[in-house]
Amino acid sequence: MSEGLPGFGCHRVPTASGSWRPDEPIMWLNCTTHGGENTVSVAGEVDLSNAHLLTELLESVAAVRARVVTVDLSEVTFFGAHGTGALVEARRLLAGRGGRLVLWRPSRAVRRVLDVTGTLGEFEIALRRPPDAVDDRPARPVTPTRAGVVELSGS
Repeated sequence: MSEGLPGFGCHRVPTASGSWRPDEPIMWLNCTTHGGENTVSVAGEVDLSNAHLLTELLESVAAVRARVVTVDLSEVTFFGAHGTGALVEARRLLAGRGGRLVLWRPSRAVRRVLDVTGTLGEFEIALRRPPDAVDDRPARPVTPTRAGVVELSGS
């Protein structure tokens, strides 16, 4: 890889001084499938600039006739109204196909917006995984550090 090119998932943006700095992503998405259950993990900020990516991913998962789609929202730090729209649309699509959307451990930010918008009661919320559920990878990329400790990137 050339020195001038940023790493996967990152790009460079100009600063006021004319130099360039790395621009870290603000949202991470991860999708895993196990049996009839699909898990979409979301981390970081869901706002006007990126909620469409969550909508597109959830629409893709719903299109394969998934029985259950669990959306792990435990690592979401900011959740805008457009994120609510993504979840409402996914729930509607899944219900129309006989499936279910389950929100797993929505963060305080997510619960607050869903409550304010009056949609919290429309969702099935799980605070614990079923005993047979697979332990999924975190949504954020994991990077090894010295001494073998693992940290979430962007933390």
